[in-house]
Amino acid sequence: MQDSKVVRQIAAMDGRERERLRQFVDSPYFNRHKATQQLLAFILKELGKTRPRITEERAEAVRARANTGQSLSDLQSGLMKLVNRFLAVEQLQEEPFREEVLTLKRTKELHRYRLLENRGKRLDKRVDRHPYRDGDLHLAAYEWKSINGYYQGNVNRSDTREMQAMLNHLDRYFIIEKLRHGCQLTYNMLLMNTQYDFFLLKEIMEYLRGEEGAAMRASEPSIDCYFHIMLSLWEPEEEQHYERIRHYLQEGMSKLPLKQQKDIFSFASNYCIRRIMSGHAAYRMELLELYRRRLDTGIIYDESGEISEWEYKNIVTLGSATGEFEWTENFIEDNRERLPEKKRANAYALNKAQFLYTTKRLDEAAKLLITVTDSDVKYHLARVLLEVRIAYDQEDQEYALNLLETFRLYVRRNRNISTKDKRSYSNYIRFTKQLVNLKHQFDYIDRETYDKKMTNLHQTVQDTELLVARQWLIKESTPMAMA
Repeated sequence: MQDSKVVRQIAAMDGRERERLRQFVDSPYFNRHKATQQLLAFILKELGKTRPRITEERAEAVRARANTGQSLSDLQSGLMKLVNRFLAVEQLQEEPFREEVLTLKRTKELHRYRLLENRGKRLDKRVDRHPYRDGDLHLAAYEWKSINGYYQGNVNRSDTREMQAMLNHLDRYFIIEKLRHGCQLTYNMLLMNTQYDFFLLKEIMEYLRGEEGAAMRASEPSIDCYFHIMLSLWEPEEEQHYERIRHYLQEGMSKLPLKQQKDIFSFASNYCIRRIMSGHAAYRMELLELYRRRLDTGIIYDESGEISEWEYKNIVTLGSATGEFEWTENFIEDNRERLPEKKRANAYALNKAQFLYTTKRLDEAAKLLITVTDSDVKYHLARVLLEVRIAYDQEDQEYALNLLETFRLYVRRNRNISTKDKRSYSNYIRFTKQLVNLKHQFDYIDRETYDKKMTNLHQTVQDTELLVARQWLIKESTPMAMA
C-alpha cells in the first residue's frame, strides 16, 4: 500500500500541507465519513516516522476498527478524491481573481443580481489597481464582462460598452497566451528539431507589426515583451529585437509579473547562448551578467529556494570561461546547499572539478572526480570527458587510452544513450585516441610529419557532423597547439 497513488501523493507534501489536508478531510462540509478520516490519520502518523510502515495489513486493521462496510480499496479511492479536491482548493487560492470570478458566476446562476452588481464593481476596481496587464488580468476581466455584458444586454441592448470590453479583454488574453506558448514552442523547435502548427501566429505577428498593433503593444507590456522575444527567435541577426528585450530586463521589469520576468530572463539567456554558439563571443559577458542579475534578484531559484543542477553547471562553465574565477568559486560554494538534495553531491563534485581543471589544479580536480557516482548517465559521460582531459594534460598516455577504451565499451553497451549520441561519443573517442597518440609521438617524429597528421585530424574533426567536445578537439588538434 505504501506505493499506492494516494500515499505517494500525500508523501510528496511537506508538513504544513499535510496539516492543511488533515483539516480539510476532517471538515464536515467536505467529508463526513469517519473511516476516511481515520485512514488519513494512520497514513499521516506513519509518514511522520523515520521508517513508515504503511502496509495493507495495518491499513486493513484501521478499516476494521472503523466498523465500516466499505472495502479498503473503496476507502483509498474516497481519500484520493478528497486529496484531489484539496489540491484544487489550494490552487484556487494561488490564482489571482479566480475565486472572485467563480463567485460572480455562481451569483448569476442564483439570480442574485443586486449582489452581482456590487461584487462586479469590486472586481472592476481590483482589475484597475492590478500592477500588471497580463493574461490573468485579461482572463478575469473577460469572464466578468461576459457575465455582466449579457445580463446588461437584457436591460439595455443599445449599450455596447460591456460587450466591447469583453471582446477587448478576450483578444488581449488570447494574444498574450498565443505569443507566450509560441515563444516556448518555437525555441523547442530550434533546440529539439520538433515541429508545431502555429495557427494564426504569423497573422498575429503581422498585426502587431502594423500601426494598430504598435498602439496595442504600447499599452500592453506583456504583448510587447513576447512580441520581441518571438522576433529574436525568428530573426536572431537583427540585434534590435534583443535590445528591446533588454529594456524589459531593466526599467521595464516592474511592468511584468514574476512568471514573465522568469520567461524573459530565460529567453534572453537562450538568445545569448545561440549567439555565442554562432561565433559571437562578446555575448559571453552579456550572458554572465544575466546570470548575475538572476542570482541577485532570486529569480533563478524555484519556489523552494533551489537552483537547477543545469543552471548551476551553465554558470560554472561560463564563469570559468570568462576568467571570473573568484566570483565563480564563491558561486559554487554559496549555492552548493541550494542544489536538489538527490543531485547535490554529484552536481557539486563534477562542477567544482571542472572549475579546478580550468584553473589548472589538475590533481585536485582528479581527486574530486573520484567522488562522482555513475548512477546518472549524464554525470558518467561528463565525468569521463573531464578525466580524459586531465590525463591528456598530464601527458599520461596509458591512462588516457585505458579510459577511452573503457568508455567505448560503456557507450556501445548502454541502452539509455540514443543512437545519435552514441555516434557523437564514438567519434569523440576515436579522434581523442588519435590525438593522445600523436601527442605521445611528438618527440619521436619529424615536425613535418607531425604537422601533416595533426592537420588531417583537425580537418576531420571540423568536418564531422556528430561530435561531442568539438571545440576542445579543434583547439588541441591545431598543429601549433603542440609547439
